[in-house]
Amino acid sequence: MKREPVLKIGNLTVRYPKAKTDALSEIDLELYEGEFVCVLGKSGAGKSTLIRCLNGLQMPTVGHVFYNGNDITVYGEEQLRKVRTDMGMIFQHFNLIPRLSVLQNVLTGTFGRRQDWKNILGFFTKGERSNALDFINEVELGDQVRKRVEHLSGGQKQRVAIARALIQKPKVFLGDEPVASLDPGTANRIFRILGKIHEEHKLLTLINVHDVTIAKRYATRILALKEGSLVFDGKAEELTDDILAEIYDERT
Repeated sequence: MKREPVLKIGNLTVRYPKAKTDALSEIDLELYEGEFVCVLGKSGAGKSTLIRCLNGLQMPTVGHVFYNGNDITVYGEEQLRKVRTDMGMIFQHFNLIPRLSVLQNVLTGTFGRRQDWKNILGFFTKGERSNALDFINEVELGDQVRKRVEHLSGGQKQRVAIARALIQKPKVFLGDEPVASLDPGTANRIFRILGKIHEEHKLLTLINVHDVTIAKRYATRILALKEGSLVFDGKAEELTDDILAEIYDERT
C-alpha cells in the first residue's frame, strides 16, 4: 500500500507585494512521517517562506498545501490555528518570554488546545504541569525548571523552545534556522536532541539550516532552494561538492 504524505505541496508559488521575482517558484514536494528533512540555501533563497507556507502563516500566490490530504490554503484563520497546534515550531530567536521561568514558558505551548479563560488566568492542571516537566527533562533541562529564561544561555533557551513545541504533541516539527546564532558545539547538541525526539515521537521534521555539515550529519533527506526554486532533493550522500557549489554560487 502506498504511503500517503503528511504534507503535499503542489505548484507552490509566492510573490510578495511589489517584489519583482518570486520568493518561491512552482515547488512540488511530498513529505512523509519519519523523514528528518533539512533545507539548505543562501539567505533569501525562500527557506523561511517555505516553512511559513507549510503551517499557513503565509498563503501562496499560486498553488496548494495539503496537510493529511486537506487543502489548508482554503482554510479560514480558525481552521489554520487548529492545523498549527499539530505543528511544533522553533525559531532562530527562540520567541520565549524572558521574565517567565522555564516551566512557565513550556506551559504556554498548551495554549492552542485550552480554553481562553484558563490561559488568561494562568491555570494549569497537575497533568499539564507533569507533562511539561517530562518534556523539560527530555531536552536535558531538568535542573533549570524554576530559572527565569532571561538567565539562560542561547542553547538552553532553544531547548526550552523545543520543549514548548513538544508539549503541543505535534505530528510535524518545523524549525526556521534554530541554531544559526549558536556555536558549533551547541548547535550539534541541539540537533542531537532533535534527532532523538524525532525518532521517539515518530515525527515529520523539517528544519532550515545554514550549516551543510549539520544537514549531512542528521538529515535523512536534504532539500536545497536557490532563488525560490527547488534545485536539490535527495539523500545526504548525494549532495556532492559540485551541487553545493551550484547552490551557493561558489563556482570559479
